[in-house]
Parts: sequence; structure tokens; C-alpha cells
Amino acid sequence: MRFFILIAFFVFTYFTTAAQIEISGEYRPRVQIRNGVFRLPAPDDTPSIFIAQRSRFNFHYTFEDKFETHFSFQDVRVWGDQNQLSDEPSVGVFEAWAQIKLFSKLSLKAGRQELLYDDGYLFGTLNWREAGRSHDLGIFKWEDSTFQAHLGIAFNQNRAALFDEPYTNDYYKNMQFLWLHKDYEKLSLSLMAVNRGLQKVSPDTAVNYTQTLGGDIKYFGSNLTLTGIGYYQTGEDLQDRDVSAWFWSLKGEMKVSEKLKILLGADMLSGTKNGLLDETTNTKSNTFDILYGFRHRHFGIMDYFYLGYTPDAGLQDLMLKFTYKHSPKFTSNLDIHNFYSQTNVPDPSATNTDFTSHLGVEVDYHFSYKPYDMVTVQGGYSQMFGTETLAYLKGGSEDEISNWFWLQVSIKPVLFKGNVNKQ
Repeated sequence: MRFFILIAFFVFTYFTTAAQIEISGEYRPRVQIRNGVFRLPAPDDTPSIFIAQRSRFNFHYTFEDKFETHFSFQDVRVWGDQNQLSDEPSVGVFEAWAQIKLFSKLSLKAGRQELLYDDGYLFGTLNWREAGRSHDLGIFKWEDSTFQAHLGIAFNQNRAALFDEPYTNDYYKNMQFLWLHKDYEKLSLSLMAVNRGLQKVSPDTAVNYTQTLGGDIKYFGSNLTLTGIGYYQTGEDLQDRDVSAWFWSLKGEMKVSEKLKILLGADMLSGTKNGLLDETTNTKSNTFDILYGFRHRHFGIMDYFYLGYTPDAGLQDLMLKFTYKHSPKFTSNLDIHNFYSQTNVPDPSATNTDFTSHLGVEVDYHFSYKPYDMVTVQGGYSQMFGTETLAYLKGGSEDEISNWFWLQVSIKPVLFKGNVNKQ
């Protein structure tokens, strides 16, 4: 029914307005051979092989500079995950938003939408995951040629209940953020403040709030880009612990030639000492939460950290990345991550003894080939050289080979794009 209502909407606009419409799709199957993604393999583990697929159908409508709206429907599946003769609903709404110009520089964007700010450490789109990530919220936007200010407001409920009830979905109860961004000739500066409320279910239904404050600065030279990022986190987590945590990142990317770029950097995320997050009597947390930022893009594409697992002891990620453009259609990347815990990891088998802080080295090779405008072929091979500490924290054995291969094809056809003139 929703689909036919949407079609009726576009037919109506065709005969009543002057507008631009784009109808597009995405078909993205990906084959993976997993033998150590997320955690190290155990001696008796055998590799997993499967094909996951994302299919999307998108409508985008723009009326001059006053109004635009976007709808995206998606189906996410693993090949063979449904019985052949069953009727299992699987299509959902990934995005459904409208943006209205209120004044010359002020607009309101409201509905289900992706969020991406700066380098994506706090808010990222998670395009790697088949389902992606979207948020239900409204954003007031003030924008001109060099300055942007965004105020986001979100409030979530399980359902349209008769009376108030606890919010039990794995998301925030409410959230507000303010993002300020200024562009200069060779410099850009961003400031971000996020207030997030998570609701407890037991023993009470209080909403605990954390605040994340910080910014992002970039320098753009002729052949060198420098980035500095820093955030501080305070408030109270779901376990009623007082939060005092931090994150910083320093990166420099050099354009060595027209084909080669080299990036050297470090990400540092604070952790809690002595394994105290496991102690029920502990009242403090120094473990930084990256909220809804990129995991896969920043902390190694084998997803050992911050994807379903936040390391209590924090993380130090020393990285070296090479990007080589073989041709306008073909690019290769080689990423090397050297991981350490930010603070100590106690060894429970020995009193007053810690594991080594070294977690492992991850090597990622991946490529992108674009034979046609609407088709992209990507793939890669990764290997984690884990340590005893990593095996203790995440399971598996450091003596086993931990590797991963993947290959995907992304086809994004534009089915219709053009102006619709008033009849």
C-alpha cells in the first residue's frame, strides 16, 4: 500500500509542479570467506562462506530550492536465509525525509535519515553494513557558502502507547546535537556537542545522559592534508557510572605523486584501568563511546573493535595507509594497523599481573574497479596477527591464522532523471 501511495504522489506532482525527479536503485551482493572476522578463530573452527545482498529503491524529488524529499526502501538478506515457499516480509524503509526551506539560509530536514559529520567518528553512515544506519530526527540547518550550523533533535518510543512506557529498543531514548562548521581558504574547523539519553529498563526506568564535546580541524596544503580531532565525554552511563573519557586523532596524508598517497596517523581512545568495568561496585568509567560513528572505516576493516564490542581498556591504533590510483577506473589500498590497549588488561590467572598491551597487527588490502558509471567492483584480503591479549579479550587463539576475503559488486542504475514541467 505504501508503494502505491508513493507512486500516486509522484504522478500528482508530475501534473502540478515544476520539479526535478530522480528514481534510482542499488543491487549489491557481497561474497565473504570469514576465518577470523570480529574474533580470532579457535582450533576447531572452520571458515564461513556466504553471500549477503542489499537491494534498494530510491526516489528523490526537488522543487526549486524550496523543498526536497527522499524515500529509500531496502531489502537485506543472506542468500538462502528464507524458506522457498514462505511469505516473509523483508522490505523496510531505510530513509524517508523531507527538507523545507524556512528562510533564505534556514531549513528543516525531518524524518528517517542518515547522519554524517566530519570524519564520521561520532556520526557515520555505516554504508559497509548491508542494512546501513539511519536515525529518526529533525535537523534545523543554517547554511551559507562558508558557514554551517546544524541543530538535531530526536525522541524515540517503542510504539504509539496509551501511557508512557520504557524504551527497550537498542537505541537512544532522546538525543540533541549542535554542529558548527566554518571553511577558510586552506583550513576547515568544526565543533560538535552531543547530548544523548539512554533509558534503563531495570531496576528503574531513569534516562541517563552523556555529553560529548569536541571538534575537528583540517589543513589543506598543495600536497599535504593534516587532521586533528579531539572529544571529551562526561555524564552517566546505563550502569550509573560517572563517565570521564576522551578521544583524539592525528593524521597526515601526503600526495607523493599523481598516483600515490600515503597516510600516517594515530587514533587514541581512553579506557578504564584494572578491568574495573567488570566490578559491580565500580562507580566510574573512562571508556570512550564512539556513539554512532564509523567502525569499519577507521578501526580496521576486520571489525575487531567498536562493532558490537567496545574495549573496556580503550584502544591505540597506529596506522599507515597507501592509496595507489592505477588508472581513473582502478584504485588499490593497503592499510596497516598496529593495535594496543590504552590502559592495562589484568591477567586473572596471576595476581597483580597484566597482559601485554599489544593487541595485534591488521593488514588490509582492498581495491575498487569502476568499469562503468553505474557499476563498481570491490574486494579485498585481510589478515590479523593477534596476540594473547586479543585472544583473551575476544576469544579464539592467537596461534591460528586469522584472515578474510571478500568481493562485492555494486550496481546503481538511474532509472529516471529529469525535469517535470508544469502542465
